[in-house]
Amino acid sequence: MLRGAVAGAGALGAAWALSGCGGDAAAAPGQTRIQLWHLFTGGDGGIFQEMMTQVQDENPAVGIDPVVLTWGAPYYTKLIMASVGGRAPDLAVMHATRVAGWVPGGVLDPWDVDLLAEHGVTQEMIPPALWERATIDGQLWAVPLDFHAFLLFFDRGLADQAGLLGPDGKLVGVDSPEGFVEAGRAMAEVTGYAGVGYGYTGDGAQMSRMLWGLYAQTGNEVVLNPGQPAELDRDALVECVSWVQSWMDDTVAIANSDYPSAVANFSTGRVGMCFNGNWELQSFLTAGVDVDAMPMPNIFGTPATYGDSHVFVLPHQVNVDPARRDAAYATVAAMLQKSLLWSDGGHIPANREVTESAEYQAKVPQSHYAEASEQAVFDPQAWFTGSGSDFQARVGEALQGAWLDKSSPEAAVDRLIGSLDAALQTKPPA
Repeated sequence: MLRGAVAGAGALGAAWALSGCGGDAAAAPGQTRIQLWHLFTGGDGGIFQEMMTQVQDENPAVGIDPVVLTWGAPYYTKLIMASVGGRAPDLAVMHATRVAGWVPGGVLDPWDVDLLAEHGVTQEMIPPALWERATIDGQLWAVPLDFHAFLLFFDRGLADQAGLLGPDGKLVGVDSPEGFVEAGRAMAEVTGYAGVGYGYTGDGAQMSRMLWGLYAQTGNEVVLNPGQPAELDRDALVECVSWVQSWMDDTVAIANSDYPSAVANFSTGRVGMCFNGNWELQSFLTAGVDVDAMPMPNIFGTPATYGDSHVFVLPHQVNVDPARRDAAYATVAAMLQKSLLWSDGGHIPANREVTESAEYQAKVPQSHYAEASEQAVFDPQAWFTGSGSDFQARVGEALQGAWLDKSSPEAAVDRLIGSLDAALQTKPPA
């Protein structure tokens, strides 16, 4: 893939220039301009732009030229082509789960932790799980901006009617395999339709979020070493798949539900709980839902919430410009300080100084699920996994039959293990 990207880089150069917002702006006297690529559109894009504007207003010595590209394969393809083709931006945003696949190819530069500290960014500021995911072979390859978590949203009014709201306003009775199912039935009695919304059909990402979050709660890990069979606990995976299958009964949850249907059902009160990412918070607020949220219920004993992290990376520069590189560090530090604003979109800021602030604690429901970043788990780490990867589609192909058609959980897990083992026999890009 890397070799092909080099060949195509020149042909797409003009397209990159057209994607920029002010990419050719002239620097003011004494100003250092950097190019920042990101994948935020819609509401997130507006908030991210506001953060950049505030950063530039407070530090006019640095000018930021943003380039906004469609997230997913188009974004990552163009970014990797820019890096290997000698047209890399000074700074870029990507997902933490994709970093491991990029490091071996030499398309990223590591961060200097001492220089980061000079700009006010230290390891102590970031939840350990996020910092560890950004660290590979002892070097820091990414600086986390946030943790975007797979949460359980709930309608406070419906939860109260179902007897599931505790004195502190938190959801109760959902932290065990049996308790969650019973809570779903109680909620279904109130809504008259179903208890829980979970849209997953045709969506490998949604199935990955559920599976790997639950699997981590069993206390097990997945180790993926190239050329070797996957190291995992098959019985624990079967337990997770079987448990989800048990409540896909059209009462606790509608078995045949895609992503838009689940969002719509929760937005209109047809279900009182909904598994989804924190990025849907604004959708639910706009719909007028009396919404609250919590990390993934602790079903199997070990607190764990699946998610991913938007991170800042340094695309590889053939000839590093010291002034622009320092400006990139300064920009990242300033953006982390502005991440209280970023939480408006539902994301959990990675900067603990922000999440521990009184201003953040006053935000509801954001502060009610902030602990998810301290119990963060991700896709298993390998060059072929992560947000937007083809592998998430393979997860979906393995699991959907078990949840939709009630086929064998054991067979589903074996298909999944087979996909992992096959991918591990494929030589990673270099």
